Amino acid sequence: MTAVNAYITNAPGGGIKYEKVEIKDSPGNVSLKPLMTGICGTDRGMVNGALSFAYNPEGYDFLVIGHESLCVVTDSKSEKFKKGDMVVPIVRRPGDCPNCRIGRPDNCSDGNKHEAGITGLHGFMRDSFNEFDYNLVRVQDSDLGEVAVLTEPMKNVVKAFEVFDRVRSRFIYENVYSTFDGKNALIIGTGSEAFLYSFLARDYGFNTFMVNRHPIDQIPTELCNTFGVNFRDTSKEPEFPGDMKLDLIVDTSGDPATIFRFLRKMNHNGILILFGTNGKAPQAGLSGEDIDFIVERNITIAGSVDAAEVHYLKALDYLSKWNRLHRGMLNRMITNKFAPGELGLFSKKPQGEIKSVIKWD
Repeated sequence: MTAVNAYITNAPGGGIKYEKVEIKDSPGNVSLKPLMTGICGTDRGMVNGALSFAYNPEGYDFLVIGHESLCVVTDSKSEKFKKGDMVVPIVRRPGDCPNCRIGRPDNCSDGNKHEAGITGLHGFMRDSFNEFDYNLVRVQDSDLGEVAVLTEPMKNVVKAFEVFDRVRSRFIYENVYSTFDGKNALIIGTGSEAFLYSFLARDYGFNTFMVNRHPIDQIPTELCNTFGVNFRDTSKEPEFPGDMKLDLIVDTSGDPATIFRFLRKMNHNGILILFGTNGKAPQAGLSGEDIDFIVERNITIAGSVDAAEVHYLKALDYLSKWNRLHRGMLNRMITNKFAPGELGLFSKKPQGEIKSVIKWD
């Protein structure tokens, strides 16, 4: 057993503590020290007892939370990594279903997988831990620096766009020039993943809108302007101009009422990607007319969760490209840095938050 300082909850009931706990030693061949661990809606959902699917590891009455992490190798018995390497740990660990066996636990077909910091496996919000080398992705681009902590949320975005690419193959989705010029994408929410979804939608060539029911501060505004994203505060202004139709919607809120509100604005052959989760969101009814609208317009609704190693690698490629094109802007997504021990940020978002992190060094 090893004593570590860690953020813990009791899943799925919730609560949050920062204290020294005893954890069984991992046989992993790479020793790690976290540099930064990101905080996301999943962490807050677990702390607030809103995610019924979360659970403690077997034999423990607590779960170390944290699944977004940038780490440095402190010791290695692996030929793949050396001391000083920067790495990102993979969150989802495979079970024994066919998808898991081919390296795609993100598409686990029986649910018998684990997710670090979420389902039955201690997470990364602790001052040290060991991992097997096959659960780590190296950060090759040293220029990324702290931006690499965004790899975990970015890999979810890459995976969702893989789903989009597969779904759109069922019809001719592009325009007559085989591009996305003239196509409209709507991203619901203004968290870190909403921004990353917006940036990738712009990369695809979509005319991209991001919406929320409140205004955004200076930094989010500058990010939108830099990447060419149109933000709309729906409490004060229309979601988008005139009678414009939507070809792609990505929801990061998990709020059914908001999703259904925009669903009726979709174009023929539109694609709706559901990513956000919010187990305590109020119910919202789906009418027969809504079903008619979906069917008659050939609309596809698809859920997307987590990602595989290939998506981490592509995520790092996108972050490197954007970091070169817009020097310093991705760093501005990290809006708050806290020392270990801060608890209040798990129950309430800091003002203007895009991404809050625990900085361990």
